[in-house]
Amino acid sequence: MRLLRTEITPLINDALFVEYRDQPYLASPFHGQPCFHAHPELELVLILEGYGKRIIGDKVEPFESGDMVFIGSNVPHIWLSDPAFYKEDPSLKSRVIVTYFNPSIFQQMFDSVKEFEGIREMIAQASKGIKIFGETRRIIAEKLEHLAAVKGFEKIEALLRIMHLISISSEKVFIADTEVNEFENQHSDKLMDVITFIKCNLHEQISLKQVAGIACLTEQSFCRYFKKRTKMSFSQYLLELRMNHARKVLIESDKPISEVASMCGYNSSSHFCKVFRDYTGQSPYQYKSGIKNAD
Repeated sequence: MRLLRTEITPLINDALFVEYRDQPYLASPFHGQPCFHAHPELELVLILEGYGKRIIGDKVEPFESGDMVFIGSNVPHIWLSDPAFYKEDPSLKSRVIVTYFNPSIFQQMFDSVKEFEGIREMIAQASKGIKIFGETRRIIAEKLEHLAAVKGFEKIEALLRIMHLISISSEKVFIADTEVNEFENQHSDKLMDVITFIKCNLHEQISLKQVAGIACLTEQSFCRYFKKRTKMSFSQYLLELRMNHARKVLIESDKPISEVASMCGYNSSSHFCKVFRDYTGQSPYQYKSGIKNAD
């Protein structure tokens, strides 16, 4: 089976993401059709409804409603709904809660704080995939519903509590027999190449023709491909990256607006200010002043 090496964080512009999915069959919106893939983000999956088979590392097993699995960084995996779900049958559907988080956001804390040793060890063990059952599964299922509804520090705190519960629970088993990270038949995700190019050249003019060429697609095909994978158009994604970068620079520095505009790929300060106001509801000056006054 061919393995796709990809990432989730660049697609969502967030290091922690919780999603409830209600689908005819299991499929990640970040990949379109189900595919055997691996990513550096840790993944916690709770099957609310549906059945089929899952492949994690070198292990093929059935799954059903109630299945809860924690998957480590870069562990190859795929969830495949039973063939019955691919037929037009309104009585069958797949419901799932999926949580992704990038371990790098906690890495320094996990490495330096002794109290997180258990979580650190559990994350390392997740390279084999961990199936969670019993009362632990029930408690975590309740917490996952809460996690999807909170923001900010509450979300981080809730995730840490879930990680702690998994680390101390005896109601878990490893799925794969050994760590499996290397596959001979694998390929990189072209979309990651595109996003890396965009982020490295955010200060430049970036054309649709350039990024389509990186993905080895026509411009029209690229636009369809990009929207299917990211759930937004290429122009929307580029605008969001530039505005996020602009806000970061405005908060963290005292650079003049003309320089901020240039750093975000705008040749005209007036055009940058208009776009920024349309996006945030404030001018760059008002935004920066509001941050300073809040401090």
